[in-house]
Amino acid sequence: MIAARTRAGRLALGLVTALVMLLGARPGALDAAEEGYELETVARYDVRVDSGEIGVQVRIDFTNTTPDPAGLFSVFDDLRLAIHDEADRVAARDDEGELDVSVGVDERGTNVATIDLREGVRFEESVSLRLSYVLPDTESSQLRVRPSLVVFPAWGFGTAGNVTVVMPAGYEVRVDGDPLTEEGGTLVSGPIADPSRWVALVTAIRPAEYAESKEVVPLDGGTANLLVRAFADDPEWGTRTLDLVTRALPRIEEVLGLPYPRIGQLVLTESVATDGSGFGESVTGGTEIMVAFDQPAFTALHQVVHVWISPSFVESRWLREGLASAVAAEVAADLELDLPYDPAERASEREDAAVPLDAWGRDADPETEAYGYAASWAFVEELREVVGDDALRTVLARVAASIGPYEATTVDAAPPRDGVTGPTTPLTTRGFLDHLEMVSGTAVADLFAERVLTNPDRALLPARAEAREAFDALVEAANGWGAPDAVLGAMAAWEFDSARAGIEEAAGWLDDRDALLREIEAVRLATPERLTQAYRAYGGGPEAYDEIEAERAVVAAYADAAREVNAERSFLERIGLIGGPDPTAALNQASGRFADGDLREAVDAIGEAERIVDSAATAGVVRIVSAVLFALLLLGIAIFLARRRASYTARP
Repeated sequence: MIAARTRAGRLALGLVTALVMLLGARPGALDAAEEGYELETVARYDVRVDSGEIGVQVRIDFTNTTPDPAGLFSVFDDLRLAIHDEADRVAARDDEGELDVSVGVDERGTNVATIDLREGVRFEESVSLRLSYVLPDTESSQLRVRPSLVVFPAWGFGTAGNVTVVMPAGYEVRVDGDPLTEEGGTLVSGPIADPSRWVALVTAIRPAEYAESKEVVPLDGGTANLLVRAFADDPEWGTRTLDLVTRALPRIEEVLGLPYPRIGQLVLTESVATDGSGFGESVTGGTEIMVAFDQPAFTALHQVVHVWISPSFVESRWLREGLASAVAAEVAADLELDLPYDPAERASEREDAAVPLDAWGRDADPETEAYGYAASWAFVEELREVVGDDALRTVLARVAASIGPYEATTVDAAPPRDGVTGPTTPLTTRGFLDHLEMVSGTAVADLFAERVLTNPDRALLPARAEAREAFDALVEAANGWGAPDAVLGAMAAWEFDSARAGIEEAAGWLDDRDALLREIEAVRLATPERLTQAYRAYGGGPEAYDEIEAERAVVAAYADAAREVNAERSFLERIGLIGGPDPTAALNQASGRFADGDLREAVDAIGEAERIVDSAATAGVVRIVSAVLFALLLLGIAIFLARRRASYTARP
């Protein structure tokens, strides 16, 4: 996420810029700026965890190298050394015993120990003495001496010297700033040529018990089972963090427009920073977030956002970190928390370390890391101003639904209530740019070219602009049918030559499609979905043209059959259709089959309608003959019955 501070060891550097100041104390001494001396030191830092302090002992060998000026003496009556602000129980002694020492802050704000020498040290004379003090455990993130964690700045003294740090066993030690190497369980600096510019931040952690606190947080996407694990000797951190994250989770969900992912228990564990920024992404296994003990509350918010904006959701580092910071900043404002810095100002201050954000990798040096975190955050904030929050939320919702950047499908940007499983393909810088311009209708490619894109991608922007113009024309011509899958894929992959070729083919096919649609409309048929599917699957390929020809043949056959069915009927045809199969019903069946995309069944139904019409006259003759024969039969029966009745009546 963003670099909230510079490399940890360098934070103490300002305290030692005037590390040793030795001033002549008696009248006639030279001006301090002209004084010369040699001061060799051996500094030892003894970490005493059980008593919660660090013992500091400095062995000093001082030599006056300022020659006596004419008529004057070069004399040092006291020595003044910059010591840690938290120094306690400051004492000094030489071989004869204790020396008077006083501590105060000078005009430059430096904490200074002034040692009164037993005798003045004249030119080419030397003196040896020892200065000692302790550094107690504090609440400061730069000075802690506890069983779980030890942090302190170690610096050198004088004009030459070395530093030794003695740590108790069982600690994992990290040194930021100037180097300390391990020798026999002790950390040593070796000879230091300029102690006034040498400083190391020592951080030591020992696996220890944790104080745990839990909370169940109801969210739209489900329930967050929150567990906070603090160092056993730092329970206040756990209390603060639990309260912070409990209040932040619902707001993060709302700002992102995405439901809480169902990842199991969400664990935040107090830890030591793994990099100089303190914001390094440290979500492990999807459920545990390591939060450095010395980071502000903003860092925890930033880390929690990564539960949503994870590498499986967003591939590009700058975008992942920029989104996490921007969302954390909005939530921090709601919770009335301070931001660590202004990202635009921080990015500007580190412009010398600038790289295209899409080239910002995990192997960057500390200055580039600081620039990357700040510039990513600043750029996302600028995009929010340009395209609006709704556009950003819609992009994230589309990505979560695995909708490609050039697909016309719309999604509801409001959080659904069934959780997020994640996209099939993580979001890249290219995809984000494409999504953003498609959703917002705002051109932001120039902004991306200026600060985000690498040279190869910048070189593709002219071809991209031409391809997008052709793509937009194709989509408009498609009239709601979108673009073929192959074109969508080529556009999303920034393969613009392939995309342009596919667009040209598809545009030609659409001309034939439009002609077919006019033919379909003329005979009052419904266009089958399979025509759209052929376009999406094959674009302007042979298979898509085969589909047009197949449907055109059915439409033509239907039109011919409809003309026959709707034509004037002869007397015999009308007689033949009475009480028999209805050609109109067959045509209706053909229409339904065609709309369903079943061309074979449609052709069969059309053939049935034609057969019924073609056989109507013959059926009429048969029906008339049958009717005549039936009438003659009835007449014959009537005559027979009449004669028989008459014969019975005539008998005596």
